[in-house]
Amino acid sequence: MHGGKRSSTRGRRRFAVLLAVAVGVGALAIASPGSGAGPVVVGTGGGFGEVYQAKASTLKHTLFDASLLPKNPTSRKIALAALGRAEKKVNYALALKCWKNNVCNTGTGGKLTVAYIEQFGENVFRQMSHMEFILQALTYPQVGRIIYKSAHSDLNQGIADFKAAIAQKVSLIVTYPDFGDAMLPVMKEATDAGIPVATYAWGYVTGPGKNYLTVVGEYTCNLGRAFAAAMNKQVGSGDIAFLGGFPGNPLSLGWQNCEKPLLNPNIHLVANEPTNWDPSKVQSVVAGILAAHPNIKGWSYEYGGGMALGAVAAYKAAGKPFNPVLTLRTDDVRMGCLYNQLKKTNPGLKMYYYTSGNTQIRVAFTAAMMKLKGAKIPPTIVFPIQLQDQDKRDSCVKGYPQDASATSLIPLSLLHQMYPS
Repeated sequence: MHGGKRSSTRGRRRFAVLLAVAVGVGALAIASPGSGAGPVVVGTGGGFGEVYQAKASTLKHTLFDASLLPKNPTSRKIALAALGRAEKKVNYALALKCWKNNVCNTGTGGKLTVAYIEQFGENVFRQMSHMEFILQALTYPQVGRIIYKSAHSDLNQGIADFKAAIAQKVSLIVTYPDFGDAMLPVMKEATDAGIPVATYAWGYVTGPGKNYLTVVGEYTCNLGRAFAAAMNKQVGSGDIAFLGGFPGNPLSLGWQNCEKPLLNPNIHLVANEPTNWDPSKVQSVVAGILAAHPNIKGWSYEYGGGMALGAVAAYKAAGKPFNPVLTLRTDDVRMGCLYNQLKKTNPGLKMYYYTSGNTQIRVAFTAAMMKLKGAKIPPTIVFPIQLQDQDKRDSCVKGYPQDASATSLIPLSLLHQMYPS
């Protein structure tokens, strides 16, 4: 999907050697065209119930570049094991049933109960992560029961959901801590009870490796640095604004705290507003910012779909052309397709984006499973960042639902069942 085919065996082998140097995980299995040996596979070895390898095509699909794996050797092995499992065929009808019903039995008779505990699960990004969690769980026969809970943005309910999971003696918990360190007491309570707790999307709260097992994702300070570099180059001078999710959430704070000081002195950050990742709130927030600062030249935000559904409508209502520079964390198809339409009449529009990172939840899940087997898990599992230029790499990928991310590892046929057109 994200690149052309190589025309020769020599080209394939040269690519494989370069990839081996880049990822540093040992030998590669190389398939020559027509050999029937299968695609390039990255990594060798295994342990703790895992095989530390994944197809280069899988890695390229979800990471943009197969070499963009964690640099830490142990973290890299966990990532390879997790993403390699995405290649396993599972019961997609059962996965869809689990996704719709929130709680399900896998039918394997497995002794483990696994839980994905959300404080907020009411957008497509979170629901795709929910499905990635289910699909990953179904690759483990020892998992017999899958639980999903969302607190619908209620902190007290989120804490209660965690306590309920602990009382049920679940085997592991994956979460995104929307309320930051307010979730630490229950995360630590689970950890003290022997339940590994892993976060994804760089859901960083205090004490990974001690208060909870690990945090998976891109180092969001580096995301902020990448956003700042794009703004400095493309905006140069003028007013820009930040949008974020829930007040105090670690994802927003991570990139915002690092982008702001790196902006050049001629760029003025005139607004930084939470949106709860709700498109309708995005629209009202952007409308308010535009009323006070009508010449915004750039926006930084995590949620591309929210920008497409909210900000563009606010500009239209204000009678303003949509010509800003956008730096976004997610690669939502809707924003990519809308960008392509708007670019025709708004030539100044620019967009830079990262992968949505839904598959990071698979890595968090596998890290917790390996912990149950006795593996030593790094407190952080960090993926490198490479922003994509929409003008050079189109995120409007044909056939994908508008609110989906094309870097997800959910099979396209299943995505269409989740989100019928």
